[in-house]
Amino acid sequence: MVTAAVALAGCGADPAEEPADDQGVVASGDSEGAEADFTGSAMELLELIISEADALPEVVMDDVTAENAPAMLGLLADDFVSYIADAAAAMSESGGIAFQAAIVNCRYADDAGMIDGLIRESFDPGKWEIAFPDRALTSVSQPYILLAAGSQAEVGGLSGAFETAAGGTAMTTVFYEGETGG
Repeated sequence: MVTAAVALAGCGADPAEEPADDQGVVASGDSEGAEADFTGSAMELLELIISEADALPEVVMDDVTAENAPAMLGLLADDFVSYIADAAAAMSESGGIAFQAAIVNCRYADDAGMIDGLIRESFDPGKWEIAFPDRALTSVSQPYILLAAGSQAEVGGLSGAFETAAGGTAMTTVFYEGETGG
């Protein structure tokens, strides 16, 4: 079982100035100034969130690289190399189910807002070809970004698990609501 440590503290270094790496990162706090300390890689955090979310399909998990970032996250390879420390994604084992979860770990906390915007702008709900997700959202707790697409229950479960792991510091944006293809 994968575990992630989440500790809350009222003071410390400015998280926006600390680079992220796969050994542990500092995430920005909520409006009250608390900070959440995530430890581990994007894959470890993704495994934790998937294990905590209910009613998810069977998934295949893989690291996101500069080569597959355009298909997985909608990010250009150059943006991935420049701004991302590491990323991991999970897709449904069944090609007929529109489901995706991804964790992106930005090199610097200040870049999370920009990368979040790029992911939302480039999201393609038709990439599953025969199925469309009901909802897609991003949730940001700097320097991490969660991308979740699927049924409302799946996306809600992932978002809730990410929020819990982030110690209540995540800001969530639903940016896609169930259009149908044709």
